[in-house]
Amino acid sequence: MKNSYKYAKTLFDICLKTDKVTTLKKEFEVIAYLYKKVSTFRLILITKKIDTKIKADIINNTLKMLDPLTLEFLNIIIENNYSNELLNIISRFNHLSESQLGLNKVDIITATKLSDEEIKSLSIKIDGILNNSPSVNNIEDPSIIGGLKLRVGNNVFDNSVSYQINQLKKTLHNM
Repeated sequence: MKNSYKYAKTLFDICLKTDKVTTLKKEFEVIAYLYKKVSTFRLILITKKIDTKIKADIINNTLKMLDPLTLEFLNIIIENNYSNELLNIISRFNHLSESQLGLNKVDIITATKLSDEEIKSLSIKIDGILNNSPSVNNIEDPSIIGGLKLRVGNNVFDNSVSYQINQLKKTLHNM
């Protein structure tokens, strides 16, 4: 776990110097998707039965359209037998890049899907509060009944009907 932070931090520092943070962030989304959803990709990376040189050749030939820095990073991960931690490294890299670039990922959790206009309106209001433009993601969760929850980084602002009902229940129970 500690090494995954070192890998992510080192890669992030290199990206800052070469101005490739956004490029690698986008490419890591693709790699994370492949790792999670394509079992052969994941198997090639984590199996001990395939020689590391052959693994590197397969990855380099398959993903040759990616930035050379991304490929070099994958080769280092393969060479050091650290492929199992790839998703942790990507997650830590994303966290570092979002905090450095001032990007805030905001999840708006509602009982029903919001329209584009509603999302845009909320995004403008959140932008005014955070002083930067957030990346807004609408998550549908019928269990909150109504209202909304905002998740900004590690903070959750809960103004849902289910939360208010639970608070009322606690208050009545304590009487």
